[in-house]
Amino acid sequence: MTFIEPRRTAALAAALIVAMSRAAAAETEPLVPEPYAATDVSAENRPTFITPARMASSFIDSPNAVTSLEVSTLRKLGITDMVDALRLVPGVMVSETHGSDVSVGYHGANVNVPRRSEVLYNSNRLQRPGYAGAHWYRLPLDLQDLNYIEVVRGPSPEYGTNAMTSTVNLIQDTIATRGLYGSTRLGEGQTRDLFLNGGWQIGDTQWGLRYFHRENDGFDGAVDFVGDYDNEVATDSVMLNLEHRLGGHWLLDIAAAYADSSYQVPGFDHLTSDDPFVAVALSHFRVAPQADETSGFLSSELHGVIDTGEIAHDVVFGLNASTYTRDQVISLCGNNFAFDPRVAEVDALPSVHFDLRDQLAVVGAMLTGNLTLNHSLVQTPTPEEQATIDALGPYLQAQGLQLLDERCGITDQDLDEDRFELNAHVVSHLTGTLQNAFGVAYTRNDVTAQTYLGGSVDQDTVHLYNTLRYAPNARWVLNGTLSWETTSTVESDDAFSYRLAANYLLREHLVLRAMHARSARLPDVYETERNWTYTVDFDGGEVDHLGRSQGNLIRTALSPEGLEPEVLEHSEIGLSYSRFHSLQADVTLFYEDYRNLISEPFNYVDFRLTNDGELRTQGVEFGLHHTLANGFEWGASYVYLDTDTETPFEATLRPQQAGSLWGIVPLGAHSALSGVYYGADQVADASYDRLDLTLSHRIPLPKGHIDLQLNYRHYPDGINAYTEISSLTPNVALIDGQDRVFISAAFTFF
Repeated sequence: MTFIEPRRTAALAAALIVAMSRAAAAETEPLVPEPYAATDVSAENRPTFITPARMASSFIDSPNAVTSLEVSTLRKLGITDMVDALRLVPGVMVSETHGSDVSVGYHGANVNVPRRSEVLYNSNRLQRPGYAGAHWYRLPLDLQDLNYIEVVRGPSPEYGTNAMTSTVNLIQDTIATRGLYGSTRLGEGQTRDLFLNGGWQIGDTQWGLRYFHRENDGFDGAVDFVGDYDNEVATDSVMLNLEHRLGGHWLLDIAAAYADSSYQVPGFDHLTSDDPFVAVALSHFRVAPQADETSGFLSSELHGVIDTGEIAHDVVFGLNASTYTRDQVISLCGNNFAFDPRVAEVDALPSVHFDLRDQLAVVGAMLTGNLTLNHSLVQTPTPEEQATIDALGPYLQAQGLQLLDERCGITDQDLDEDRFELNAHVVSHLTGTLQNAFGVAYTRNDVTAQTYLGGSVDQDTVHLYNTLRYAPNARWVLNGTLSWETTSTVESDDAFSYRLAANYLLREHLVLRAMHARSARLPDVYETERNWTYTVDFDGGEVDHLGRSQGNLIRTALSPEGLEPEVLEHSEIGLSYSRFHSLQADVTLFYEDYRNLISEPFNYVDFRLTNDGELRTQGVEFGLHHTLANGFEWGASYVYLDTDTETPFEATLRPQQAGSLWGIVPLGAHSALSGVYYGADQVADASYDRLDLTLSHRIPLPKGHIDLQLNYRHYPDGINAYTEISSLTPNVALIDGQDRVFISAAFTFF
């Protein structure tokens, strides 16, 4: 779905002037308030990428492989979620853990919260400030807010360390908001969606106001899971867009959005693990049925052109802010032993890490007073440590078997994350063949999380980058980028990244591209400042063996000192072919070497972060979008991924193959039938095979139209969740496969 026209150079100034000319014409030319669909393919209106290198790019001069998804096409396919749109992108892998949560990562680097890929809205960051990940089902954005989605496949140093592997840019053209638009969607799974949008122009100011509500009950249940499987999610969101021409070549663009979500997490009993300690931990965590979450952002940019002699500079000044809060409690169970402070004292010794294989020895000590740890010693104790261990035996005997009595209670998981950012970007057109982009950003993060951080953590980050693009002749384009980022919460090295790319026009519409990048990612707040302590208020006013109504789990997870940036060495060679509104295709061979990965088996009570993770991936990916003369469209994506690692759980986070196949068949002037297949290779005991079929019909009106859709979806039994729940095998949530039907109606007036 990449609509790109070959151009030897791409100037941001030209794109800005075109945008302003469109805005000036808006007084007399009504704009259709639906996702952008180009009809004028004259040279000045040919679409270009805006994400790579932070300067306008076409396929001929982009340093990365880029996939652009037009929302107008996505909606013909019946796609209503951004995550389903991303399934069409070569190399992007989507894994659901349940109906209210999903992970999205490039080449499968999916930890529980994928933090190696950046998510942007109009080039401004959307990821959570403290934990560099996005909750896709609860973002303050809807697919209908967007005109298109650009995915930069590969490192993007211009966007900082979170763009280590890829960048997803959700792009909205706020100029095209005038008119009234509304849609509703109903279907099985208690799906109830409503979207309302209006846009107006007053003088030199255009503004839009949007509200949406969406909810569903998630999936019906998990295979072999006993008990309630509550995983519903509901979100209400409002958004304001404002665009004001200041005169000359200056434009003020402001967007603000806020979302309030409630959701349910279905506990952990349906998850599998090969680690007995993890299995016990998961079985004792009973997630409270309801959580409340809010998220919002303010994105403000001032665009303009400054001339210095014969050089034009396209300038963007940005002020951005975001907030994320979660109000949630969880219920967990453990025995008195798991909450005992004397046991915690021993477990905190450098030489001891309690292991389930020593449970018989612990029970024996409750009876005899003699404690001999065979599996829990991680190093030879010092004499002082051995004395503390020896003293625990008589203590366990004094308390007796009451230490095995179970205690259940509630612990707080509330979060509050805020980010404030100032940035500036300058694209200088030095000569007809040479362009330079420079950017600087300062970011302030404030994170409060009693359970996870022991209070509040502040973080200050500075990022600098510079990109130079040189086109010596009609065939060659060379790109080079340097990036540096430092943050106050990392004591060791700063993050230094670079990218080098050379593009060669083999013939009209066909480009050969070679790229090498070194991408570094700084550890985030939750990796450097963690102090995870579960404080439990026991149920029903119960007291434990010490007469307490509250206790802490014996294990507190602390961040190690000296975590270093993760490093990815990425090399690729690719071919891109593009004829606008006809055929777009690309194929890429890649090799990736990950070092210093911050890896861990994620088991909810024990975190042992290290920089010891390593991974090598290689493979090929392919993307295609073809439009025929009769209006038939079809496309495909595919990735083959071969991995090599000695870090066990890194090998489990990705399938070997994944891809999609889709088509749109016109049925007369106003109707179409479409189908989409998504597939992912087997991970552990499950693969992912899903099929969507959609029938669409448009009813023209004098000043608008009505769009009707009937959509059928077949979900598989297995939902792959490539997480670190287990150190050896991935967590695979086996849900009950479901066939669902949805109906949608959209009304457009202008």
